[in-house]
Amino acid sequence: MGMFFVGLAVIGVTWGCILILFPKPIARFARKVQGEFWGGQFTPELTRFVGCGFVLGGVIAAATLVAEFLRR
Repeated sequence: MGMFFVGLAVIGVTWGCILILFPKPIARFARKVQGEFWGGQFTPELTRFVGCGFVLGGVIAAATLVAEFLRR
């Protein structure tokens, strides 16, 4: 279970940081892939917001892992 939380934390924080640091290219790619109507929904602000969610999820997974180690 510990390796699962480590993987989840690393992937969540890494992907979240990429979304936060590079929102414009990702939003532009979403517009190309999804078309003009649906792709227009993916703004850089929304991309940053989703990135914050991934970072928060990674931090929660890391905190859960630390709490599990402290409980032993």
